[in-house]
Amino acid sequence: MLSISSPEEIILNRELLYQKTNWTDPTSQLQNRVRGEDLSRYFLLSKSEIEGIRDTIRLNVSATPYYIRLSDPFDTKCPIRRMIVPDSQETVLSKEESPDPLHEERLSPVRGLTHMYPNRVLLFSNHSCSVYCRHCMRGRKVSSSNERMTSEDLAKAFSYIRETKEIEDVVISGGDPLNLSDSKIDWILGELVSIPHVKICRLGTRNPVTLPFRINESFCKIIEKHNGDDLSIFCNTQFNHAKECTKEAKDAILKLLKAGVSVGNQAVLLRGINDDNETMLTLHKKLLEMRVRAYYLYDPELIPGSRGFRTPLGKGIEIVRYMRGKIAGMGIPQFVNDLPGGGGKITLSPNWYLGYNKTTRQHAFVSAVNGKIHFSYEPDVDNTFKYNEIDDLEWEKLIENNSSRG
Repeated sequence: MLSISSPEEIILNRELLYQKTNWTDPTSQLQNRVRGEDLSRYFLLSKSEIEGIRDTIRLNVSATPYYIRLSDPFDTKCPIRRMIVPDSQETVLSKEESPDPLHEERLSPVRGLTHMYPNRVLLFSNHSCSVYCRHCMRGRKVSSSNERMTSEDLAKAFSYIRETKEIEDVVISGGDPLNLSDSKIDWILGELVSIPHVKICRLGTRNPVTLPFRINESFCKIIEKHNGDDLSIFCNTQFNHAKECTKEAKDAILKLLKAGVSVGNQAVLLRGINDDNETMLTLHKKLLEMRVRAYYLYDPELIPGSRGFRTPLGKGIEIVRYMRGKIAGMGIPQFVNDLPGGGGKITLSPNWYLGYNKTTRQHAFVSAVNGKIHFSYEPDVDNTFKYNEIDDLEWEKLIENNSSRG
């Protein structure tokens, strides 16, 4: 039974939490994480949140003091709070939902390794995260001690990678690989460096967002040690809202960049958190200021208890359309759907291309800047490409309507 704290008690409890945490020490941050049963000490919970904490069918609850500090204790619509605190929608299993919609387990040749694409694999390095985000797509594994990857498990995964010569690119995810010890990360990267056909390593981590102090000198030295001629290391993180773009986060990103690691962002489109044109544009402007390039904007996965986060497919396309022309291209993410059933990622984008008129040998496009139609000629050469054809009558109407726009 959750005990309800008064607003005054909540403010005091938060201050005490921050004071007892050695703020820039990642170990102290992890030791003082707030669990589900303690959320009422730091938030004035709604009835829906109390029900969600009690009956969630998702992963466990945990958040660092740093990330708690970014949240509003009294506003249930706070975007950071929404990613920390379960609500009643997490208690419902919808018929279309599945613990493993991407069939990662079916495509797993050995424990903790998913081989979906011919030349790439995903390594589930561990089950732990600094914050257990409510929208996590691996809730079936993350936060469960039964899913802990032993050194023997990892060794078997490396043996498979070593024996499968087609594999060039290894994504290390989890859980969060940066929640592993420095020595374990050093060993993992060393194993990858020793495999001649592996050229790319991508670290999938949310610690720059939820525990930026983990990006410290000792970790960066390990990255610099292995990031060389034999292995190129990249980092993909997940900022979902501009409130996460703090000075501490920027400092962490700059350390990664100085270690020679390019950083990309994989935001998740979340209803009520960032499913708004200006909210997403502001986030990506902030990211460019932090020297983080946009990579993906994910359509939410069909995971159990996720109905509160999912948006219509058209919302992501609308947001990408809105952003085009208002920010540099490197700040616009690709909107992707990771297809259920293990079909892999596909990109979804606004249709800027209207079609082709054979008579004039021209293509018609809609400008993202001014909304007008612009024309471009097809080269006068033989080709076998098939285009969406616009007949002469429709073409004339197109030109007429475009001229009337001024």
